[in-house]
Amino acid sequence: MGKCAILALALLVTSACKAPEESHSKAILGAVLIDGSGGPPLSNSMVVMAGDRIRGAGRASTVPIPAQADKINGGGRFLVPALVNVTPNIQGRDEAAFAKAREALRPAIGRVATLADAHWMLDHGATGFVGMIRDTETLDPDLLAKLRDLRITFAPALIAAGAGLEIAKRNTLRLFQAGVPIALAGEGANPLREAELLVEAGIPPLDVIVAATRNGAAALHDSEAGTIQAGKRANLLLLSANPAEDIRNLARVELRVVDGEIVR
Repeated sequence: MGKCAILALALLVTSACKAPEESHSKAILGAVLIDGSGGPPLSNSMVVMAGDRIRGAGRASTVPIPAQADKINGGGRFLVPALVNVTPNIQGRDEAAFAKAREALRPAIGRVATLADAHWMLDHGATGFVGMIRDTETLDPDLLAKLRDLRITFAPALIAAGAGLEIAKRNTLRLFQAGVPIALAGEGANPLREAELLVEAGIPPLDVIVAATRNGAAALHDSEAGTIQAGKRANLLLLSANPAEDIRNLARVELRVVDGEIVR
């Protein structure tokens, strides 16, 4: 075999043995990482993606970068998970629908507006709610404890509360303070406006980010979304301003990552 043929074969073997994901890796360097888990923001972070997955996330000094990775400068910017918008999959007091969801081990998320709705749906196996109780502000501590202990997620949908908005806001804060998981439901409107309303209700911006990411994914039983952690799907937002200081900064998107692909 000639030298040229041997060289060509060697290059072919080297290329074939190289992990496909290494040549398609992307790394975002130096951003402030707000990973959706509820912990404090992490300065000078490193997030490495390959294919549609996050391969590593943490301090820049602890996350190795593949040699062939495309490097994206995140200095002075803020990295958060893509928002997760919860919509109910069961309308009204539909006993058969709740039973079917339970049998299939699927989320059973009902739309709620009254205290009676919440009690009925909870008794029939609801795993989450879209909407907020707005016919009363008398919420039984036992109910709050049950919602907390069962990890029943409430996505208040304040954007659709209408005349009951102020009651809905106060009840949202009560649930949050009781430890009930809060998520985000934009109800077909701008989810960023819903995030603003959650802050107006008294929930701190960092907790609203958790509501709009990790808690929403948990409500939908989606274990691959909601946080920036190794193994999760690479769906991220790189922001030009800090959403922990002003939740409206979630709208200041410089770069969007969808299933590992850069969308500007």
